[in-house]
Amino acid sequence: PRSYRMMDGFGVHTFRLVNAEGKYTFVKFHWKPLLGVHSLVWDEAQQLAGKDPDFHRRDLWDAIDSKAYPEYELALQLVPEEEGDKLGFDLLDPTKLWPEDQIPLQRVGKLTLNRNPENFFAETEQIAFHPGHVVPGIDMSDDPLLQGRLFSYFDTQLNRFGTPNFAQLPINQPKSPVNNFQQDGPMRFANRPGPINYAPNSLAGTPQEAPAKKEGYVHYPAGADGVKTRERSKTFGDHYTQAALFYNSLTPPEQEHIGQALTVELSKVTDAKIKKLMLEHLAKIDQDLAGQVAGKIGMQAPKGASATRAGKSKGLSQEEGPKDSIKSRKIAILAADGVTAADVKRMATSLKKEGAMAEVVAIRLGDLKGDVKVDKSFATADSIMYDAVYVPGGPESVTALLGEEKARRFVRQAYDHGSWGG
Repeated sequence: PRSYRMMDGFGVHTFRLVNAEGKYTFVKFHWKPLLGVHSLVWDEAQQLAGKDPDFHRRDLWDAIDSKAYPEYELALQLVPEEEGDKLGFDLLDPTKLWPEDQIPLQRVGKLTLNRNPENFFAETEQIAFHPGHVVPGIDMSDDPLLQGRLFSYFDTQLNRFGTPNFAQLPINQPKSPVNNFQQDGPMRFANRPGPINYAPNSLAGTPQEAPAKKEGYVHYPAGADGVKTRERSKTFGDHYTQAALFYNSLTPPEQEHIGQALTVELSKVTDAKIKKLMLEHLAKIDQDLAGQVAGKIGMQAPKGASATRAGKSKGLSQEEGPKDSIKSRKIAILAADGVTAADVKRMATSLKKEGAMAEVVAIRLGDLKGDVKVDKSFATADSIMYDAVYVPGGPESVTALLGEEKARRFVRQAYDHGSWGG
């Protein structure tokens, strides 16, 4: 992604929403960025990984610190219980997306990231996520990967923290009081009084499990029939239709980038059989894509039947989302001694007014003539870290920048953004 602020959050698994009457609806959860979805091209991503491996975390921190708060809308896709078998794909298959043409997104809320952690270890490193941590009204489905994760995530936290008492860490504590019979164990610091550490018990004054009528959590009593076997459902067997649906829904430039990325990765493969196998997979998705990649890796394009019935769907191309806003975008202002300070300040003020972030990048750190503060130098800054570049006036400044190879490369690279291998 261009930024964590510009990428979708996708719950992967199918859950259930259960209403007060006990009727359930299948649901998938999404976080949709208000800035839209934007990506780096392959060459930019490779350069960024070497220039600043922490770029995305730093970008998120800087945006919040600059009060350009990242915002995401919570969206739901809902499928009534009785329609779950009529979609043409298995909605319990976590590898399948739910096409928005069939199942529209319903936006129901918004998340704003409005502060950075005060202590990164306490508030980030010690978080213990678990897909089973849900509130009444949300329940699990028979999604097999979800069922496995309900076990594995707890085991993961036991290994990470070395104790089952990780739920007592402040970042993991629920907002409402919790009463149970758990006590003792390593690193426990909230011991309950009394000798009773088992349930159920008949002693008065001890915590009791809350029933549904008192807003206690109750699992949906789903029925089951048939023979239980250890095998993958045949409904999980279609591996190509949705891959073709995704590819068909992209614009030509997006399709070109996918072909280029596949070319890079398959060019690293030394076994011709593996290359041939991968090209056969691609041919079942799109013949032109397979031919494009095959020609660039010195292989013959395989013949196969593309998943022509896949069609297209909205919501899969980045071109459909917001892309005309400068809000929270980062602009580099290249300057040197002798820069026209008024130009720098005027541009920085205008950008800030529109919600963008500006950084002065120069040959050296410190202050430039005219009381212009430098934010970064060419030693650590690179054009690929910015969305745009501005070079203000001032003959002395421009001459100095022209004489600095890193500055010239910075500007050249800005023009190359979006081209392959620029």
